[in-house]
Amino acid sequence: MVQIWVTEPYPCGDPRLPHHIFPPKMITPDELTKRTGTLYWKLDTLDQIALSKRITMMKLERKFTREDIYTLDAATTANFSDKIDELFEEATNVDDQARMIIEGSAYFDVEDKKGDWVRILCEYGDLILIPANVNHRFTTTPKNFVKIRRFFKTDEAC
Repeated sequence: MVQIWVTEPYPCGDPRLPHHIFPPKMITPDELTKRTGTLYWKLDTLDQIALSKRITMMKLERKFTREDIYTLDAATTANFSDKIDELFEEATNVDDQARMIIEGSAYFDVEDKKGDWVRILCEYGDLILIPANVNHRFTTTPKNFVKIRRFFKTDEAC
């Protein structure tokens, strides 16, 4: 089951740690959508027909025209520490973005309408859609490995 919580707005120290506020405030996927517009699905990766149907529907509905596979691995990614720092910088995109975890795990942080940050722990089979114009940031977990299927509206990778 996905874990989603309100996180520190400006985490001190290693961004790859959970950074719960105190006391911890967990939220549901429905509350995530209400607060940020971000959509979450847990995909049944063993049912290839259902998986293909969900991805095809999302691509058609959201007009995603391109996708790639992105791997971030401390053992093989050049300048891994610099890349983590770069990816954890707040960003806003003019188009929706979708990300599906193929292997490993990662945190996606999204800013809600009140300016609070919400952290989503994404693992194998999780698919999230971050809407356009929502501040977000990304990092691996302390395992330092994630392989992501990324979906784009344009030919430019984010």
